[in-house]
Amino acid sequence: MKNLSNLVLFGLVISVAIACSGKKEVEGDPAIYAEANDYLQKSLDLREEITGFEKQVKASNIDYSDLKEELKTWDKDIIEVPGHEHSHDDDHAREYHIHNPIKPFKDSEHLDYQKVMHAEIIQLHEKFKILTLPKIMEEVK
Repeated sequence: MKNLSNLVLFGLVISVAIACSGKKEVEGDPAIYAEANDYLQKSLDLREEITGFEKQVKASNIDYSDLKEELKTWDKDIIEVPGHEHSHDDDHAREYHIHNPIKPFKDSEHLDYQKVMHAEIIQLHEKFKILTLPKIMEEVK
């Protein structure tokens, strides 16, 4: 009898493990999530470029504390898109990546959110780009 209960318990544990380990289906329109992810990837590309700008600005001893605060806020707000979470095992390893929890949005809300975040990072990118122009860097010194 003890062997039977152990066997049933073992079967239950295996069943739960298999059920939990499978790829989770994401509710919503996959095409909308794919578009949202395209915006996210473009945003992450710009964010990585900003990292290079930050190094230039630091090396030139330019005060960019206001921009740095804006960037910190953006970093805290950016989220991944359901079904497109990054993996540390993928071939396209980014220096910058996200660990913020996904928000419980509908698919269209995820798309709108990524569009807004993309617009914000474009503005930050432009501000950093302007700050690193040689003429501006010379005037600030």
